[in-house]
Amino acid sequence: MPNLLLITSDQHNPFVTGYAGDPLARTPNLDALAEAGITFSAAYTNSPICMPARASLATGRYSSAIGAYDNGAPYQREQAESLGHRLRANARPAVTFGKLHFDDETDSGFDAYLPLQAKRGYLGARVGWARGNAPPSSIMPDHVRDAGVGVSEYELYDRHTTQAACRWLTTDAPCDTPWFAHVSFAYPHYPFRAPADSLPADDVDVPLPPAWRPEDWPHNRELDEHRRMMGIDAEPFTEDELRQLRWVYTAMVQFVDHQVGEVLAALDGSGAADDTVVIYTSDHGDMLGGHGFAMKSLMYDASARVPMLIIGPGVGRDAVEGAAVSLVDVYPTAVDVMGLPAIDADAELPGASLRDVAADRIAFSEYHGPSSTAASYLIRRDRWKYVAHMAAGTRPQLFDLVADPHELDDRVDAEPDIAADLDAELHSILDPEATDLRIRAGQAEQLAAAEPPPAGRAPKRTAYGTLAKGWSVPSPAIMAIVDPDGP
Repeated sequence: MPNLLLITSDQHNPFVTGYAGDPLARTPNLDALAEAGITFSAAYTNSPICMPARASLATGRYSSAIGAYDNGAPYQREQAESLGHRLRANARPAVTFGKLHFDDETDSGFDAYLPLQAKRGYLGARVGWARGNAPPSSIMPDHVRDAGVGVSEYELYDRHTTQAACRWLTTDAPCDTPWFAHVSFAYPHYPFRAPADSLPADDVDVPLPPAWRPEDWPHNRELDEHRRMMGIDAEPFTEDELRQLRWVYTAMVQFVDHQVGEVLAALDGSGAADDTVVIYTSDHGDMLGGHGFAMKSLMYDASARVPMLIIGPGVGRDAVEGAAVSLVDVYPTAVDVMGLPAIDADAELPGASLRDVAADRIAFSEYHGPSSTAASYLIRRDRWKYVAHMAAGTRPQLFDLVADPHELDDRVDAEPDIAADLDAELHSILDPEATDLRIRAGQAEQLAAAEPPPAGRAPKRTAYGTLAKGWSVPSPAIMAIVDPDGP
């Protein structure tokens, strides 16, 4: 049986890659993966925000089904057993390097190196639990306007993660049993700092995102409220700000590509490359100013779609697969690749192996987090994407992503039968209204029970200006264990 190497990044817009045709990005290592394997052109996160997406990736289950529905409720073992627990039960080594964003007190099932974990109910989560009753916050737009060249602690952290993973692959990975390794980078997640050795070419025009001008913004109650709570409606991004953001963000993606290359070189040097399936993906994307939004949390493809590449034994070469897939497919892929014995609980999993993709599959995503008033749900099937908003008076959206890849032409009125079919698909997965009400009621209860922050206490910032939001990279003393001289 082959090994499985899962490489993930955080907040990677799927369009910012060389293989996707981006005019600015230079990503030779990801491009080589695409050429050597399969690119999934309709791959989605199951929730466009960090912790729920990572819970789905780890467990193969939708986040609302296990109670990991926002960034105040990171994955705990009590919610569902992870892939790590499944591998451990079958005596398969299962290691992780880098960012996990699970509950910092839970047993994740993995042997974790340099894990970045999370606390339940930290201050930022409490703001998210308010669901529409929180005051506007400029934190996200401020990060956009602060984009520039420099060093962030995430960059240093990712360099240590690469170093630790390469050392394990070349010296510690077992030779007598299949292993699973997850290498998880924090970039290109904000703060937007371009590493000096990863800057894009200076002879290419920096592209602007679709519908970035206020006069082109799409409007409904939920979208307008999201912009209001982020302060974007009051102060829209300028052309110069968005070009600077895109230039810096591209440098961050190119930095990730370089780290991927280092890990793949170590795998090749270990002699295990021919016996290893490799997957690259991300937890969600980044709007980069498109449609009048920053960061994630939206169902537009810049936020809800993710890159998804797979190569290795049993995988085709240089192919683009248009069937809808999502992060919950990683768990059954690992079960398939590593030959784990079937268990009864497998029948409950919504995903399927990426080595055996059916053309009529659907992808599902849900959002129950900050800057929203109520849930939003996504269904992708074939060329169509349907987005249902639970906010009162908010109509659904429907896009033909073949004819309209930038999602500028809402077809919900023109194609009522298609919208109805996809709405039926949504209702076959869950009751969208009841799920929304249940989660919002739970968040309200948690908010009422939470201890209020000390009066007048400002959020802490690290030496690199990163807001401390309930998680942090390991201390320098811990990272120095990897290499006392630094990365």
